[in-house]
Amino acid sequence: MPGNSWPHDMVIAVEDDPNGILELLFIRSAWKIAPGAAIPALEPEPDPGASAPPPTAGPDEWGERWRRAWRRAWDWYSIRDPRQGPTPELLRTRSRPGRPLHPASPPSWQAEHGEEGIDRDALARWRDGLRPKQRLPLDRQPERVCLPALVEAWRAGLELVIELPYAGHHARRLSPRHLVVSRATRADPDLYGRALASAPSAGE
Repeated sequence: MPGNSWPHDMVIAVEDDPNGILELLFIRSAWKIAPGAAIPALEPEPDPGASAPPPTAGPDEWGERWRRAWRRAWDWYSIRDPRQGPTPELLRTRSRPGRPLHPASPPSWQAEHGEEGIDRDALARWRDGLRPKQRLPLDRQPERVCLPALVEAWRAGLELVIELPYAGHHARRLSPRHLVVSRATRADPDLYGRALASAPSAGE
């Protein structure tokens, strides 16, 4: 298209509602576990509702289980393959605890530990509150505003931007293919442009 500076073959995915990650952030906040994890404050912090850690284990054990789930959630992005779809076998076996990571489906807290102790209504309200009240016009969307930096990042291998409800500025380039940013960072052209230009660093 004449005048369109978006490369015709450039495809960048933006996840602003990564279910597994948001659920883990909600559980940690609502259950008050894993206090030493190096995770920024949330904005907004979720209302836990009736959420509480199940009595089947103590806070320390739940904290360790949460840390393992958090590591697996991020490890999955290293094998993620959006070209693959969930197979019937995967859907049948996904609930088995400790199953290997699969490129077509991220790990799930529910599959490993169930839903006990999670107020699903409170989680849904928090997630709904994170969604923008109205969609920005195309020319004001962050990827359009920061298009030159986005194009350079794409040429360097970027495929996916993951937006999380962290307070203030946060940017971490997990790999050449994956960038994690806070909502505030993605909304600020200067911060977002610098994040897109950042080098890969250690994982979340």
